[in-house]
Amino acid sequence: MPEEITPETPPVFDPTTLTDAELSAAFAAARTRGAELSAQAEFAAGEGEELAELATRVQAIQAEQSVRIERATAAQAQRDVFASLTDLPEIPAVKPVAAPVAAVEAPVVPEVPSVSQMAVQAPPAVPAVPSLPTVTAHVGANAGGFVGKQVGAEFSGIHEISQVIIENARSSGSTGGSGRQALAQFKRHRGAEFTIDTDNEGESLRILNHARDEKRLHGGSLAKAWQHGIDNGTASLTAAAGWCAPSQNDYDLCRQWSAGVGIADFPTVTVTRGGINYTPDFDFATIYANAVAAGGGSNFLTEAQVIGDTPKTCSVIPCPTFTNRRLDVMALCIRGAFLQMAGYPEVVSLWQDGLLAAHEQEMNRIILADLLTRAGAATVLAPVDPDPGALADSFTSALLSGMEQAREDLIYRLMLRWDATIEILLPHWILPNIRADLSRRSGDTGNLLNVSDSFIASLFSTRGLRVQFVRGWQDGLITGGALNPAFPGGDATTPFNTSLPNTVSFLAYPAGSVAVARQDVVTLTNVYDSTLLATNQFTSLFAEEGFAPIYPCPGQRLYTVTGCTGGVTGAHSINCIDEA
Repeated sequence: MPEEITPETPPVFDPTTLTDAELSAAFAAARTRGAELSAQAEFAAGEGEELAELATRVQAIQAEQSVRIERATAAQAQRDVFASLTDLPEIPAVKPVAAPVAAVEAPVVPEVPSVSQMAVQAPPAVPAVPSLPTVTAHVGANAGGFVGKQVGAEFSGIHEISQVIIENARSSGSTGGSGRQALAQFKRHRGAEFTIDTDNEGESLRILNHARDEKRLHGGSLAKAWQHGIDNGTASLTAAAGWCAPSQNDYDLCRQWSAGVGIADFPTVTVTRGGINYTPDFDFATIYANAVAAGGGSNFLTEAQVIGDTPKTCSVIPCPTFTNRRLDVMALCIRGAFLQMAGYPEVVSLWQDGLLAAHEQEMNRIILADLLTRAGAATVLAPVDPDPGALADSFTSALLSGMEQAREDLIYRLMLRWDATIEILLPHWILPNIRADLSRRSGDTGNLLNVSDSFIASLFSTRGLRVQFVRGWQDGLITGGALNPAFPGGDATTPFNTSLPNTVSFLAYPAGSVAVARQDVVTLTNVYDSTLLATNQFTSLFAEEGFAPIYPCPGQRLYTVTGCTGGVTGAHSINCIDEA
């Protein structure tokens, strides 16, 4: 009887047995073949299984390549230790010293400082700026089996998350499963001091007030903390460093765009119950008007009135009105194809990262729009020279004087401290306008041609201002699919933007008077249904999170100012008296 011949099992692909050159060649071959198969409308016999095997092979090669890079980096670091070693310093000889003669110690009398000495003592140290919140990614209920981790454990990086998405897509596509697959949860951690997880209104207000308290920042001031970070290189002029509340949604991916840039920085608290119940503060003008009104609590009496027992009137403190601000929701949905996910995951990864950045930017634009609505119509600051034929004011001078004028008005209106910090929101393009204006001035052109970020920041901070440069307002950000060609980035055709605007609007408000409540849990899921599966498609990402801007204090204002970037110096051109 002839011997039965069984088909030979193909060897299992093991990238660890390959040399570096063989590993690169295997990756190139798998990528080329995978691209060919992914481009086909229909598969011949065995080609579907081949595509799946190639996708698995590519992931194994990438993982092995990462291991080798880490190993080579570690080996190089060990070599570098010996490359920089020098001889040990010589140990000095110990010389004997004669024993000192014992002296009679005088009784120690504690010194009591005088009042003047106590006055010049340094103030107590202000707590350092708290660390930035962290973002962690945790394994979802349907992801643990693909990475060998327990549900709730942390992912080690975006590579593991991408692997879960691909494996989950392949599994559901082959078995015909349907429903929502929970893969990952992204959580921001601000710590207990910034988390509201109680219905106790008093505790909620305490946490909110702590988040917007300037005294917890470096130097006890938001403006000082901002300037300090720029001067010491720990923050940039355009970064949202200050309150240290928002965090960048950058999940270890590197693309041409930069997620988190231009996002407004507000005191932020984490809300776990879908909303926040808070009391907006009364403004001082309302309290003052109540005190001096007829029947109010501030009584002026003449001597005759006192003798005549004229009755005094009292102000009645009104009950506060609580605002129950419920969180709005931002949701992001991305649809992909099984073949695309398996054959070209790099494109899928790139698009998911870009769409997440756009999602965050749109949330920022909505918060800014809400703040603009709160501020109302813009106050137009008139130029200093009423003569329409005269040269306009310098852009730098007009902007700085306008912002300081707004600050002074807020300080008087709201009875703020003289050194109170006022926050300013501006578009980023005012920076090149300031540099252009200063560079065209006569005089010390050497320094004015090389204006540093620290110098520009000092122009603001010395005036008690902390400035943020935001995206999504007075720029070419795409909103509703349309570009605004009047602002930088808004003209999509040549010659693109050729001049910067001479008129700019800015938002001004007391530090801490605007805050954001967020429910910082972003869920990453894959969603399958019978309709999409019929066309080999699925919802590759569905994420949502809650947020709401809140206004615990009044004082949000909008201003518009106009200037010239021609280096105008006021003493030569500005006529402050209308001769007509």
